[in-house]
Amino acid sequence: MKTLTLLIALSAPLVLRAPLAAQRSPAELPQLAQELFVAETVYPQERGEVQLTAFTPVSDAGHPRLLGEYGITGRLQLSLVSPAIGSDAEDEENSWEAGVLYALLPHASPVAVSLEMEVSLAADQAAHWEPVLIAARGFGPVQLHGSVRTELDDPGDEVTGALAALVDAGKWTPTLEAVWDAAGGDLLVPGLFVHPTEQAEAGIGVPVCLACNEHPHGVRLMATVEF
Repeated sequence: MKTLTLLIALSAPLVLRAPLAAQRSPAELPQLAQELFVAETVYPQERGEVQLTAFTPVSDAGHPRLLGEYGITGRLQLSLVSPAIGSDAEDEENSWEAGVLYALLPHASPVAVSLEMEVSLAADQAAHWEPVLIAARGFGPVQLHGSVRTELDDPGDEVTGALAALVDAGKWTPTLEAVWDAAGGDLLVPGLFVHPTEQAEAGIGVPVCLACNEHPHGVRLMATVEF
C-alpha cells in the first residue's frame, strides 16, 4: 500500500496542473506506437475508437493473446486481454486481464501522464489488482515512456518498472524496451514497428535476458488494427 500512496502523491500535482497545461496549448506528443512488448504506452484510445491487438507476450512462453481496447472518452479507456491461446498452464496465462486507463495529462502536450488500474481474473483464484502510473516525454524525434506498477495484494508491495525509447522514423518506429522487478525478471527488448496505414501496425521484438529465472527464446510478434 505504500507504493499505491506514492503513485497517488506523484499523480496529484499533475492532475491539478492539467487545466493550465491545456491553456498553454503545448506541442502535441504524437503516437509513435500503439502497443509495446514489455513497457506501457501512455496513449488512451479516442472516443468511440476500437483497437484490436494480437501479440505473443515475452512472459507467456510465446503463446499468443488478444487485446481489445475501447475509448469511452478521449481520456478514458477500457481494455481486456484474453487468456493465452493454446496454453493449458494453470497460471497467469489462463487469466483474463481487464483494465481502466485515464489520461491525467492528455498526449496533446509534450509531457503525457496516465493512470491505469488492471485486474487479473482466473478461475478458482482471487483477483489481482495492479495500479500503473505511466508517463511519457518527447525529445525531438525520440519519446521516452516510463511506468511503475505494483500488486495491491502483495504483502511485500512488489514494484515493477519499465522504460521504453521510441524513435520517429516516419512509417517505421525503432524501439528499445527494458523491464525490471524485485523477482529478478529483468529484460531488454529491442524492437521495430511499422505502420502500413494510419489504422494498422505490426511489430517484432527480440527479448534479451539481463537477469531472469527463465530465458526467453525466439522473436515476439504483434499486429494491431484500429477502427
